[in-house]
Amino acid sequence: MPCPLPPAPSRFLYILLLFCLLRAPGVEAQKVGLVLSGGGAKGIAHVGVLKALEEHNIPIDYIVGTSMGGIVGALYAAGYSPAEIEYLMNTQEFQKWARGAVEENYTYSYNAYRHNPALLRLGLAYDSTLQVHLNPSLVDDAPLNFALAQLLAQPAAKANYNFDSLMVPFRSVAADIYTQREVVLEEGQLADAVRATMTVPLFFRPIRVEGRRLYDGGLYNNFPVDVMKKEFSPDVIIGVNVSSKVYNEYPYKKDDLDLPQTLLYALLSKSDSTELGPKDIYVQPEVDDYTALDFNKVKSLFEAGYKEAQEEMPTIEKRIERRVTPAEIEQQRIAFREDFSTLSFDKVHVNGLTEQQARYVRNHFRRNGDGTYSMQEIKRGYFRLAAADNFYNLYPTIRYNPDKQHYDFALDLSTNTDLQLAVGGVLASRPIDNIYAGLEYNLLRRYLYTFSGSFYTGRFYQAARLRVRLDVPARFPFYLEPSYTYNNWNYISTKGFLLESTEDRQPFLEQSDKSYGLALGFTNTYKGKLVLSAAYAQTEDRYSNQLEIRSTDTLDRTAFDAYTAAVTFEFNNLNRRQYASAGRSFVASLRYINGEEKYKPGSTANQAQRASREHQWLKLRVSYERYHTLGQHSWGYLAEGVLSTQPFFQNYRSTLTTTPAFTPLPDSKTLFLDSFRNDRYVAAGLRYIFSPVPKLDLRAEGFLFQPYQAIRQDKEQQAYYGSTLSGTAFIGSGTVVYHGLPGPVSLSLNYYDDKAKRWGVLFHVGYILFQERPFE
Repeated sequence: MPCPLPPAPSRFLYILLLFCLLRAPGVEAQKVGLVLSGGGAKGIAHVGVLKALEEHNIPIDYIVGTSMGGIVGALYAAGYSPAEIEYLMNTQEFQKWARGAVEENYTYSYNAYRHNPALLRLGLAYDSTLQVHLNPSLVDDAPLNFALAQLLAQPAAKANYNFDSLMVPFRSVAADIYTQREVVLEEGQLADAVRATMTVPLFFRPIRVEGRRLYDGGLYNNFPVDVMKKEFSPDVIIGVNVSSKVYNEYPYKKDDLDLPQTLLYALLSKSDSTELGPKDIYVQPEVDDYTALDFNKVKSLFEAGYKEAQEEMPTIEKRIERRVTPAEIEQQRIAFREDFSTLSFDKVHVNGLTEQQARYVRNHFRRNGDGTYSMQEIKRGYFRLAAADNFYNLYPTIRYNPDKQHYDFALDLSTNTDLQLAVGGVLASRPIDNIYAGLEYNLLRRYLYTFSGSFYTGRFYQAARLRVRLDVPARFPFYLEPSYTYNNWNYISTKGFLLESTEDRQPFLEQSDKSYGLALGFTNTYKGKLVLSAAYAQTEDRYSNQLEIRSTDTLDRTAFDAYTAAVTFEFNNLNRRQYASAGRSFVASLRYINGEEKYKPGSTANQAQRASREHQWLKLRVSYERYHTLGQHSWGYLAEGVLSTQPFFQNYRSTLTTTPAFTPLPDSKTLFLDSFRNDRYVAAGLRYIFSPVPKLDLRAEGFLFQPYQAIRQDKEQQAYYGSTLSGTAFIGSGTVVYHGLPGPVSLSLNYYDDKAKRWGVLFHVGYILFQERPFE
């Protein structure tokens, strides 16, 4: 039976009481909007603000974000807690995404060609205009693109790709530079909305959203309070601004910026807080001492946001009377995330290529036994393609297919301009400078065909290479590569001037070689490769048997024509071509050499007759390098061993010119040091790297070289073995390296335990890298 109403007077009081309760603080349905500005790494402070708001029971009903504010806002709207976002940003993975580096477990060296000193790659359009296409980004966006797609795929699917249906309704602000208008994104792929809002021109490639290429929303609206008002009309707005990029006065002691920082200051608009009303709250964390690129200072930036929010909390609590407990927020978060669909995939779609090209791409992805792709297999396939360096605009999309109850993975990509020009080289304080240029043509059909040529020129080193490579992405991928290689080293031209001792004397030596080779490479994991190779090589060494020679002297000449075959296993995920500080490398090779030595004596030789003899030997070489990183410190070690049955050649010098060398430093690769050459040796050393700021390394290195028996020279200029375990030698180095746009900029003090050279200083800009010799 219905509950009877109270008598009339009491009924009036009842209605009046109910009306008052509905109008009471905390009962009225007060709505709160949160606006998060752009600011690069300084946007990490937004996470601290979110934590403080949750701790004080402040509700967040709507979020609008630009740039880094868009990333933080999207993650929170997608159901990630402030603690989870903070943890994510503290991970090594996040740090790698921020600077365009690949996670160690997803680095693949199979497709990568041997390291060269290229500093810049240009795409050439080979029509009548011969246009040059510059790389449109300073940062490799492949790691970040995939991370966003993976993190936001399930929340976007749960919301049915409508941002109003996320855990917290959300808007992302991007920019259309062609119409010079802001673009507010409210539906579609959440990862697209985030990726678009952070596309600072020249930093990241723009992506297409609804057919338009969009850029960072900070270009036109870095503090989108107006968007919050228009889209959601909340009762109160909390505006968090971390973009203190415009100084009130010229920053005389802070204006020494590198190119990336300068671009950020020039491109992003000033944050305008005047849109906030008198009942709104303005929060500006103290982040003036940080730059937009300080992604490694997560803890400090997080604390700056948390501290500022705590200081503003009395005002926030006064103006926002409604409360929501952390338990209620957590329950809301659990309810949103509890029935996320498992990330398994039914199909891989390839957009932007022909069907034959798409088949090549799909072959990089491997299905599980049940016919689907796991998240791991999708990620592995994606980074295998990214490592190939044959594609640009490699952009992933993960979308749920309710009919199949699986996700579909789509790749939008384009092949790199068919013709690629690479240029580079090195400038140094010693005359080892050279210029490098390479030209490469790629033809992608069902298989990938690569035609390339390169050359080096300088006083110390000249070289050239022609090669053709056919890549077949079968179940067990393989490649076939014929090549021609030429090298020439002139060691007499390497003497420098800084701290060079007058007693340091390099032998008068010039080495050259040319080889015609064929390599067949296999892989299963794409991380390492097994290479079978064969070549016909011709080497020629011209040298003096004495350190002091006269202008009338003639040089000895040793020519060696040989056939060689080898089996080599290689694995390399070092983070840099030179001066690595993370990752590991392993190389093991077994080589057979059979050839004829032809010797012609010069005026410094003890013997006067020409001679020739046949030689054959086996050589086993193993090298392992690894680094461990903890914060700003890295420790690395290098171990190398050689075991060879190589016989002596006609004299001591010709024996050493064909003997393996231990060259752990870039500087040591430019020196011919007798003490670090032997046919049977072990060598090992330690590296310590301290990185006080990003891109700057302080390195200390030391290595011990121990031959089984040192190779000595007798009075007749013949080689002979010394006593067992003789010839121990040491290498030490202290180096300062800055890893900039022109490659490494390095200054090193080096010590060698060798009579030809003891101490030396080397300054260089660029990579000191050379092609391998035919018997290495």
